[in-house]
Amino acid sequence: MRRAILRHPRLFVASAVVVPVLLVLAGWHYWTLYSSLAHAREELLSAQARLSDVGLNLSQGDIAVAREQLRSASEDLARARDHLRWDPIARGTRALPGTGGQVKALDQFLDMADLLVQIGEGATSAGARAVALRDTPPAGQPLTRSLVDLLDDTGPDLDRVDELTRQLVAIRLEMGDARLLPPLDAVRRRLDRELPRLANAIEQARQSKSLLPAFLGFHGDRKYLVLALNSGELLPGGGLVTTAGVLPVSQGVNGRLEFTDSTAWKTQWEAKGGAYIQPPGPLQRYLLRDFTWNLLVSNWTPDFPTWSQQALEFYELVHGPQDVNGVVAVDLVVLQRLLTVTGPKTLDVAGAGPITFDADNAIILLEQLTRQPFEPTDDRKSVVGELANVIIADLLRLPSNKWADAVDVMRRLGQERHIQILSFDAGEQTIIRDVRWDGRLEAPRGDFVQLNEASVLSTKLNLLIKPDAEYRIDVNALGDARHHLELRYHNGLPDWAAGKDPKLVQQLFLSGLYGGYLRLFGPRGLANEEVTMDGQPWGVEDQGDDSGKHWFGAFMALPPGASHVVAFRWTVALATTSPDGYDLYIQKQPGTDGMCVALSLTREGTPARTLIVTGGTRDGKGRVCLTTDIRVHARFS
Repeated sequence: MRRAILRHPRLFVASAVVVPVLLVLAGWHYWTLYSSLAHAREELLSAQARLSDVGLNLSQGDIAVAREQLRSASEDLARARDHLRWDPIARGTRALPGTGGQVKALDQFLDMADLLVQIGEGATSAGARAVALRDTPPAGQPLTRSLVDLLDDTGPDLDRVDELTRQLVAIRLEMGDARLLPPLDAVRRRLDRELPRLANAIEQARQSKSLLPAFLGFHGDRKYLVLALNSGELLPGGGLVTTAGVLPVSQGVNGRLEFTDSTAWKTQWEAKGGAYIQPPGPLQRYLLRDFTWNLLVSNWTPDFPTWSQQALEFYELVHGPQDVNGVVAVDLVVLQRLLTVTGPKTLDVAGAGPITFDADNAIILLEQLTRQPFEPTDDRKSVVGELANVIIADLLRLPSNKWADAVDVMRRLGQERHIQILSFDAGEQTIIRDVRWDGRLEAPRGDFVQLNEASVLSTKLNLLIKPDAEYRIDVNALGDARHHLELRYHNGLPDWAAGKDPKLVQQLFLSGLYGGYLRLFGPRGLANEEVTMDGQPWGVEDQGDDSGKHWFGAFMALPPGASHVVAFRWTVALATTSPDGYDLYIQKQPGTDGMCVALSLTREGTPARTLIVTGGTRDGKGRVCLTTDIRVHARFS
């Protein structure tokens, strides 16, 4: 070899020069390809984070930065595509069985990245329209009209983003799930997490555009029966139906809401010659006894489409046909949260003088004012309606710099089941169901559970008693799931009452004895139901079926200062048919704050290899808290 090189010194010199140059060029080529893709990825992720909440809370600066990030990502992708186009290795391996699929996948990822840039540009355009509307709102126009106008203005952007997303999904489906190199597989897994969120956000925007104008009375006047729930006295559907009234809506502006006290329903019904209405068994046994079933406790089922129509029937028995377009239920948390947007409100309350309500004191003040002694002719719940009317009026007149706060608060209230809606228009109800504001008992794929509690001794102790739980699920080789839900209750009334007015304590909590009727809802066919109290057999008192679910329940008495541990055990046969996967949907009870649960999932005693929990929040102990519904996905191998 040495002699050959010496015989051809020019070849040697050329090689000595050309090879290093080729190595430098190759290094530059692959470094540019890698760095361009990496930088494009970072720019896209940054723009996504900035635009993830496109709407009224963006600034002009956010829009400008997002546009620059998208422009930079587009240039990086073009540079990477150019380098890949003349890459000799990529060109030579496209047809090979193993490497060809990897190169094709890289091409597809570049195509999808281009689409993501265009989607980002559409989101930026929509965001710019929202910012312009917020910064220069039409004079004298209510918030509802501005929101509907915004949905109309962003319609073309939404249509464009929708089409681009469909193209993105088509490429991802074409790619399939063939094995990819780790870096490419990581990108695919990230894309699979983000695509459903993107599609869901687009669908929700479309649904809002279809629902809001008609629902807010822009296509004709509307009327809704509004039910105010007191979640301090919890019932299966979210709380005692403390007041009810019909709300007229026209062109996005509501008329006056005249609430009536639900405690007067029984007297009014009997004055009309109304007969006794048989209550559900546990409700009669522990609360009503010989009293008729009535509007106040109409929500014995947690399924809102069912109980809202029961409440409407009770209301119309006394007040006559109402010809409403739907039913809306809200609990006291709604008033509390909206006060964070509108600011404190002062009302002149009969018998109490000027009272200022804010987000911190509203619930306890309303409890105090509606429980104090009254003359027989007084409407003791009128303060609830007065406060609601003032807050609604202020929301419609909100300054534009608070629009984003109002929209965010309303969205969270719906997600947390503090607002429940039934529309008698089938198309509208489908949309309400899709965004899960309809309050129905869900029917998910996989396993299901809801813990449901009812206060049946007429106290407001749900303001103080906040249980937590340990929840263990073991899945056997056949796919049967054995559940063990252990609930820890403590009645902290003595600590809360220390130093407070004894008359207030008596008004709200009577003797302080809490009576909770606890029910466990699961799929039909659940078996092996057991209930224990403090480790001792307690027994199942009742069981039944409700809206596609099976339930079993028992009563718990909890004196002041006492604690109990109540455990429910049950089995769901064939809860999963997957050899190594299991899915569980935990539905939050309406009106509750968000019980925190220490969750563990095993297969025949061995912990799940991966456990993905979505929804809710996490506390300092790492427990999942049911501030919203929860989805659990476990894999065992």
